[in-house]
Amino acid sequence: MNPEVPNIKAFILRHKAATGATVAIVLVLVGVMVAAALPNARAGALSDSSTCSAWGSATGAQQAAYARLYVNEHLAGAARDAGTVETALNAACNHAAYLGEADDVSVVAALNHAF
Repeated sequence: MNPEVPNIKAFILRHKAATGATVAIVLVLVGVMVAAALPNARAGALSDSSTCSAWGSATGAQQAAYARLYVNEHLAGAARDAGTVETALNAACNHAAYLGEADDVSVVAALNHAF
């Protein structure tokens, strides 16, 4: 092996402290990214205080469950069905996003066009 040709092993052996610090920083960054992704992977149920941003990132099952909950709690005896509520929420939250207020407007406020 030619001693003048640089290789990674020689670099690591010469710079042990810098290599250790670099590995530690990479591990911390990977840990932060994994921790940030975990809540999104298993987001909880939507509630009246959920924002339009949460509505937009919710799964179809979560949206359908909230629509049924909304019908049962807010529209008791009304003729609206959960599908109509979902459609209305999609339109209202899209409007809120267009206005730049999706992070601030709750789904109930969006349905009431209070943005």
